[in-house]
Amino acid sequence: NMKVADDINENRLNIACSFQDENSSGLKLYQFDKSGKGFELLLQKKLPFAPIHIVFSQNRKFIYSACSHSSKSGYITAHEIDLEKQTLTLINSQDSGGLTPCYVSLDLANRFLLAANYSSGTFRCFPIQDNGGLGSSIQTVQHHGQSVHPERQTEPHIHCILIDPSNYFVYAVDLGADQIVSYTFNSNTGEINKIHDGVTNLPPGAGPRHLYFHPKYPWVYLITELSNRIHCYKIAEGSKLIETHQLSTIPENKNSESFSADIAIDPLGLFLYTSNRGHDCISIFCISQIDGTLEYLTTVSAEGKYPWSLDINSTGDFLIVTNKLSNNIVFFQRNNENGMLDKTAELLDVSCTVTAKFL
Repeated sequence: NMKVADDINENRLNIACSFQDENSSGLKLYQFDKSGKGFELLLQKKLPFAPIHIVFSQNRKFIYSACSHSSKSGYITAHEIDLEKQTLTLINSQDSGGLTPCYVSLDLANRFLLAANYSSGTFRCFPIQDNGGLGSSIQTVQHHGQSVHPERQTEPHIHCILIDPSNYFVYAVDLGADQIVSYTFNSNTGEINKIHDGVTNLPPGAGPRHLYFHPKYPWVYLITELSNRIHCYKIAEGSKLIETHQLSTIPENKNSESFSADIAIDPLGLFLYTSNRGHDCISIFCISQIDGTLEYLTTVSAEGKYPWSLDINSTGDFLIVTNKLSNNIVFFQRNNENGMLDKTAELLDVSCTVTAKFL
């Protein structure tokens, strides 16, 4: 079907996750039409549990979701996407090994999936089977520790888990303990081992949330939810992170409450974007191509309330933001030259949406 192939090439398909209750939880696939003004809902998959975060396989045939389930252990689900038939078929699901799974990622070869459980402070590694489904968990890793925030940091809370671009190391971001913890990763067996001196400490009360690797250079960026900052690191020998720079995600003259949420970097690695819940804005930074440090450019409205996630399509033309409390998803046209954003379209009444990604 050429039409479907064209749409994929144009990066106009996107999947959104909603989590609220059993009636409105699930995955929705939308097509963003050529004029850039409207959307068509291609398919909708209701789930008995709530997807919070998703990752696609490299070939875009499979989607893996971190799904929370009230007070019980969460699930990681594997779905097959058939764009010609416009179907989303559940292959299988596995117990996430903890409460509130909130992040999933794949290794470079798409042979293993990592899942972080926020409330339990654990992460799990699963093998990916030939049919795209999830095998039984290979390993569960439990974090320990706490920090200074009286409500948010009484115990470990892993908010992000990523394998680095070399496929040799795993980084777990622990909001509860104010740490990034690195591990070795065996890409043949999926075995994960802690590294001696593999902990990067954040200032007490920072609340680290998400990591993002630069697409070209050995630089990595961390956003903090409680202190609203971006920390820039260069990756030294092995997995060691050396901080090169840090700055606020919100304009310094703002003093109302904000919780920074997500990071996105354009495919060329020239600009970095952050979403800030409370200020309900997106901040735009220029990335130095010499040392990876950031220069603050400007802040624009997220055009909604509580912007939870950001994503940029593979050609860098569009940025998408999900606004959880206003139930809308906003598309911005992105200027590749200067990084600026211009609202082009909006999807309304997407209840409680927390993640949307370009397929």
